Amino acid sequence: MGDRDGLVTGDGVRNLTIAGAGLVAATGAWTVVMALGFDDHPANATVSMAISLWTATVVSLTGLLVARARWARRYGISVTAGHGVVALLAPVDVGWVVAAVLSAATAVAIAGPWLDGTVRGRPAASGPPPRAVLIPLALIWVPFGVGAASGDGLPALVAGLLALITAYWFIRTLPGALVAVRIVWPLAAVGVAFVLGWAAGAVVALAGVAVAVLAWDDSVRNAVHPLIEKGSRISIPPELAPQEILDAADLDERGRPR
Repeated sequence: MGDRDGLVTGDGVRNLTIAGAGLVAATGAWTVVMALGFDDHPANATVSMAISLWTATVVSLTGLLVARARWARRYGISVTAGHGVVALLAPVDVGWVVAAVLSAATAVAIAGPWLDGTVRGRPAASGPPPRAVLIPLALIWVPFGVGAASGDGLPALVAGLLALITAYWFIRTLPGALVAVRIVWPLAAVGVAFVLGWAAGAVVALAGVAVAVLAWDDSVRNAVHPLIEKGSRISIPPELAPQEILDAADLDERGRPR
Protein backbone atom coordinates (compact mmCIF):
# COMPACT_ATOMS: atom_id res chain seq x y z
CA MET A 1 0.00 0.00 0.00
CA GLY A 2 1.14 3.55 -0.64
CA ASP A 3 1.78 6.19 1.98
CA ARG A 4 0.29 9.66 2.00
CA ASP A 5 2.92 11.03 -0.38
CA GLY A 6 2.26 8.36 -2.95
CA LEU A 7 5.63 6.71 -2.39
CA VAL A 8 5.78 2.99 -1.86
CA THR A 9 8.16 0.10 -1.59
CA GLY A 10 7.90 -3.54 -2.55
CA ASP A 11 5.26 -4.35 -5.14
CA GLY A 12 4.77 -0.72 -6.15
CA VAL A 13 8.44 -0.20 -6.95
CA ARG A 14 8.54 -3.51 -8.81
CA ASN A 15 5.52 -2.57 -10.92
CA LEU A 16 7.02 0.83 -11.67
CA THR A 17 10.32 -0.74 -12.69
CA ILE A 18 8.54 -3.20 -14.98
CA ALA A 19 6.57 -0.38 -16.61
CA GLY A 20 9.75 1.66 -17.14
CA ALA A 21 11.63 -1.29 -18.58
CA GLY A 22 8.73 -2.02 -20.91
CA LEU A 23 8.74 1.57 -22.14
CA VAL A 24 12.43 1.39 -23.01
CA ALA A 25 12.06 -2.04 -24.64
CA ALA A 26 9.09 -0.93 -26.74
CA THR A 27 10.83 2.23 -27.95
CA GLY A 28 13.90 0.17 -28.78
CA ALA A 29 11.82 -2.32 -30.74
CA TRP A 30 10.13 0.41 -32.78
CA THR A 31 13.51 2.04 -33.43
CA VAL A 32 14.65 -1.23 -35.01
CA VAL A 33 11.44 -1.36 -37.03
CA MET A 34 12.08 2.18 -38.31
CA ALA A 35 15.71 1.39 -39.13
CA LEU A 36 14.81 -1.71 -41.12
CA GLY A 37 11.36 -0.99 -42.51
CA PHE A 38 11.28 2.71 -43.41
CA ASP A 39 12.92 2.27 -46.83
CA ASP A 40 10.52 4.66 -48.55
CA HIS A 41 10.68 7.25 -45.76
CA PRO A 42 13.25 10.10 -45.86
CA ALA A 43 16.30 9.18 -43.80
CA ASN A 44 16.40 12.53 -42.01
CA ALA A 45 12.73 12.19 -41.09
CA THR A 46 13.31 8.73 -39.65
CA VAL A 47 16.23 9.98 -37.55
CA SER A 48 14.14 12.91 -36.27
CA MET A 49 11.35 10.55 -35.24
CA ALA A 50 13.77 8.27 -33.42
CA ILE A 51 15.49 11.14 -31.57
CA SER A 52 12.17 12.62 -30.49
CA LEU A 53 10.77 9.25 -29.44
CA TRP A 54 13.82 8.42 -27.34
CA THR A 55 13.88 11.88 -25.76
CA ALA A 56 10.23 11.52 -24.76
CA THR A 57 10.94 8.03 -23.41
CA VAL A 58 13.85 9.21 -21.25
CA VAL A 59 11.86 12.20 -19.95
CA SER A 60 8.91 10.00 -19.02
CA LEU A 61 11.13 7.36 -17.45
CA THR A 62 13.00 9.94 -15.38
CA GLY A 63 9.77 11.54 -14.20
CA LEU A 64 8.34 8.15 -13.22
CA LEU A 65 11.35 6.73 -11.40
CA VAL A 66 12.72 9.90 -9.82
CA ALA A 67 9.72 12.15 -9.18
CA ARG A 68 6.91 9.59 -9.60
CA ALA A 69 5.00 12.45 -11.16
CA ARG A 70 1.52 12.26 -12.61
CA TRP A 71 2.61 14.08 -15.77
CA ALA A 72 5.32 11.48 -16.36
CA ARG A 73 2.75 8.69 -16.27
CA ARG A 74 0.60 10.48 -18.83
CA TYR A 75 3.66 11.26 -20.91
CA GLY A 76 4.57 7.58 -20.93
CA ILE A 77 1.14 6.83 -22.37
CA SER A 78 1.76 9.46 -25.04
CA VAL A 79 5.00 7.65 -25.92
CA THR A 80 3.04 4.45 -26.56
CA ALA A 81 0.72 6.56 -28.75
CA GLY A 82 3.83 7.60 -30.68
CA HIS A 83 4.61 3.93 -31.09
CA GLY A 84 1.17 3.60 -32.66
CA VAL A 85 2.01 6.28 -35.23
CA VAL A 86 5.17 4.37 -36.18
CA ALA A 87 3.06 1.20 -36.47
CA LEU A 88 0.80 2.92 -39.01
CA LEU A 89 3.78 3.93 -41.14
CA ALA A 90 5.78 0.70 -40.96
CA PRO A 91 5.18 -2.53 -42.89
CA VAL A 92 3.81 -5.43 -40.86
CA ASP A 93 6.32 -8.21 -40.22
CA VAL A 94 7.63 -10.22 -37.28
CA GLY A 95 9.48 -7.25 -35.80
CA TRP A 96 6.34 -5.13 -36.11
CA VAL A 97 4.32 -7.72 -34.19
CA VAL A 98 6.92 -7.96 -31.40
CA ALA A 99 7.08 -4.17 -31.06
CA ALA A 100 3.27 -3.89 -31.06
CA VAL A 101 2.96 -6.47 -28.27
CA LEU A 102 5.59 -4.65 -26.21
CA SER A 103 3.83 -1.31 -26.68
CA ALA A 104 0.43 -2.71 -25.79
CA ALA A 105 1.80 -4.37 -22.66
CA THR A 106 3.63 -1.17 -21.70
CA ALA A 107 0.52 0.96 -22.12
CA VAL A 108 -1.40 -1.39 -19.83
CA ALA A 109 1.48 -1.44 -17.32
CA ILE A 110 1.62 2.37 -17.14
CA ALA A 111 -2.10 3.10 -17.21
CA GLY A 112 -3.21 0.21 -14.99
CA PRO A 113 -4.36 0.60 -11.39
CA TRP A 114 -1.27 -1.16 -10.03
CA LEU A 115 0.67 2.11 -10.26
CA ASP A 116 -1.95 4.01 -8.27
CA GLY A 117 -0.33 5.02 -5.02
CA THR A 118 3.14 4.55 -6.48
CA VAL A 119 2.85 7.42 -8.93
CA ARG A 120 1.46 10.59 -7.40
CA GLY A 121 -2.25 11.07 -7.98
CA ARG A 122 -2.01 14.85 -7.71
CA PRO A 123 0.51 17.46 -8.82
CA ALA A 124 3.24 18.29 -6.31
CA ALA A 125 2.26 21.29 -4.20
CA SER A 126 5.56 23.04 -4.96
CA GLY A 127 5.75 21.98 -8.60
CA PRO A 128 5.54 24.25 -11.66
CA PRO A 129 2.12 25.15 -13.07
CA PRO A 130 0.60 22.80 -15.68
CA ARG A 131 1.16 25.17 -18.60
CA ALA A 132 4.86 25.47 -17.80
CA VAL A 133 5.11 21.67 -17.79
CA LEU A 134 3.22 21.25 -21.06
CA ILE A 135 5.46 23.61 -23.03
CA PRO A 136 8.69 21.53 -23.06
CA LEU A 137 6.76 18.26 -23.23
CA ALA A 138 5.01 19.47 -26.38
CA LEU A 139 8.21 20.80 -27.96
CA ILE A 140 9.89 17.40 -27.59
CA TRP A 141 7.31 15.90 -29.96
CA VAL A 142 7.89 18.43 -32.75
CA PRO A 143 10.72 16.48 -34.49
CA PHE A 144 8.57 13.34 -34.32
CA GLY A 145 5.60 15.10 -35.90
CA VAL A 146 7.76 16.63 -38.63
CA GLY A 147 9.35 13.27 -39.37
CA ALA A 148 6.03 11.44 -39.41
CA ALA A 149 4.80 14.00 -41.95
CA SER A 150 7.83 13.18 -44.12
CA GLY A 151 9.47 16.55 -43.50
CA ASP A 152 12.91 16.50 -45.09
CA GLY A 153 15.80 18.81 -45.84
CA LEU A 154 17.31 21.72 -43.94
CA PRO A 155 14.00 23.38 -42.91
CA ALA A 156 12.82 20.19 -41.21
CA LEU A 157 16.17 19.81 -39.46
CA VAL A 158 16.06 23.43 -38.27
CA ALA A 159 12.49 23.06 -36.97
CA GLY A 160 13.30 19.89 -35.02
CA LEU A 161 16.55 21.13 -33.53
CA LEU A 162 15.09 24.52 -32.61
CA ALA A 163 12.18 22.83 -30.83
CA LEU A 164 14.52 20.65 -28.74
CA ILE A 165 16.85 23.57 -27.97
CA THR A 166 13.90 25.73 -26.93
CA ALA A 167 12.60 22.96 -24.68
CA TYR A 168 16.01 22.63 -23.00
CA TRP A 169 16.38 26.42 -22.70
CA PHE A 170 13.01 26.72 -21.04
CA ILE A 171 13.50 23.76 -18.69
CA ARG A 172 16.78 25.23 -17.48
CA THR A 173 15.24 28.72 -17.26
CA LEU A 174 18.30 30.14 -19.00
CA PRO A 175 18.42 33.86 -19.81
CA GLY A 176 15.69 34.71 -22.29
CA ALA A 177 13.75 31.49 -21.66
CA LEU A 178 10.42 33.30 -21.52
CA VAL A 179 11.17 35.24 -24.70
CA ALA A 180 12.18 31.99 -26.40
CA VAL A 181 8.82 30.30 -25.85
CA ARG A 182 6.68 33.43 -26.23
CA ILE A 183 8.28 35.01 -29.29
CA VAL A 184 11.32 33.25 -30.79
CA TRP A 185 9.90 29.74 -31.20
CA PRO A 186 6.40 30.77 -32.39
CA LEU A 187 7.77 33.18 -35.01
CA ALA A 188 10.44 30.73 -36.15
CA ALA A 189 7.90 27.91 -36.35
CA VAL A 190 5.51 29.90 -38.51
CA GLY A 191 8.39 31.06 -40.71
CA VAL A 192 9.77 27.55 -41.25
CA ALA A 193 6.27 26.20 -41.89
CA PHE A 194 6.07 28.19 -45.12
CA VAL A 195 9.06 26.38 -46.66
CA LEU A 196 8.07 22.88 -45.52
CA GLY A 197 5.54 20.66 -47.19
CA TRP A 198 1.92 21.24 -46.25
CA ALA A 199 1.77 18.33 -43.76
CA ALA A 200 5.08 19.01 -41.97
CA GLY A 201 4.43 22.74 -42.18
CA ALA A 202 1.05 22.32 -40.50
CA VAL A 203 2.68 20.36 -37.66
CA VAL A 204 5.29 23.05 -37.02
CA ALA A 205 2.82 25.93 -37.34
CA LEU A 206 0.37 24.32 -34.91
CA ALA A 207 3.22 23.67 -32.47
CA GLY A 208 4.24 27.31 -32.68
CA VAL A 209 0.71 28.56 -32.03
CA ALA A 210 0.10 26.05 -29.22
CA VAL A 211 3.31 26.97 -27.38
CA ALA A 212 2.58 30.68 -27.76
CA VAL A 213 -0.90 30.25 -26.29
CA LEU A 214 0.51 28.34 -23.34
CA ALA A 215 3.48 30.66 -22.82
CA TRP A 216 1.55 33.92 -22.69
CA ASP A 217 -0.15 32.91 -19.47
CA ASP A 218 0.85 34.66 -16.25
CA SER A 219 1.50 31.32 -14.54
CA VAL A 220 4.30 30.58 -17.03
CA ARG A 221 5.87 33.98 -16.44
CA ASN A 222 5.78 33.41 -12.69
CA ALA A 223 7.32 29.95 -13.14
CA VAL A 224 10.29 31.47 -14.97
CA HIS A 225 10.50 34.67 -12.89
CA PRO A 226 9.07 33.91 -9.42
CA LEU A 227 7.54 36.81 -7.58
CA ILE A 228 9.81 35.91 -4.65
CA GLU A 229 13.25 34.66 -5.59
CA LYS A 230 14.74 31.78 -3.65
CA GLY A 231 17.03 32.99 -0.90
CA SER A 232 15.65 36.52 -0.94
CA ARG A 233 15.10 38.41 2.32
CA ILE A 234 11.86 40.12 3.25
CA SER A 235 11.89 42.71 6.02
CA ILE A 236 9.13 42.33 8.59
CA PRO A 237 8.45 44.40 11.69
CA PRO A 238 10.13 42.87 14.77
CA GLU A 239 6.81 42.78 16.63
CA LEU A 240 5.49 40.33 13.99
CA ALA A 241 8.41 37.94 14.37
CA PRO A 242 7.94 34.94 16.71
CA GLN A 243 9.67 35.46 20.05
CA GLU A 244 11.77 32.30 19.66
CA ILE A 245 13.31 33.71 16.48
CA LEU A 246 14.18 36.97 18.23
CA ASP A 247 15.67 35.03 21.14
CA ALA A 248 17.74 32.88 18.80
CA ALA A 249 19.10 36.05 17.15
CA ASP A 250 19.68 37.64 20.57
CA LEU A 251 17.37 40.56 19.75
CA ASP A 252 14.85 42.33 21.93
CA GLU A 253 11.21 42.86 21.05
CA ARG A 254 12.11 45.90 18.94
CA GLY A 255 14.68 44.01 16.90
CA ARG A 256 17.68 45.62 18.57
CA PRO A 257 20.72 43.67 19.82
CA ARG A 258 20.49 42.91 23.52
